[in-house]
Amino acid sequence: MPIYGYECKKCGASFQTLVRSGEEPVCPSCGAAELERQLSLIASPARGGDNDTPSPSCGTDGGACATCPAASMFN
Repeated sequence: MPIYGYECKKCGASFQTLVRSGEEPVCPSCGAAELERQLSLIASPARGGDNDTPSPSCGTDGGACATCPAASMFN
């Protein structure tokens, strides 16, 4: 069930909503069904070489070792 962003053509409100199959979303401000789906921003992958990315050999169970700067990511 994806979350989509919409802008209401009637009142101009922008909102995001979970859209289940077979359902048509309506504006939470005015109840209108005349909506325009907005483009979503997606997260870009992290660039390699950052110090807070654990190396493959970091930690024995795939987590970060205690001295790794990324240790806080796994707690």
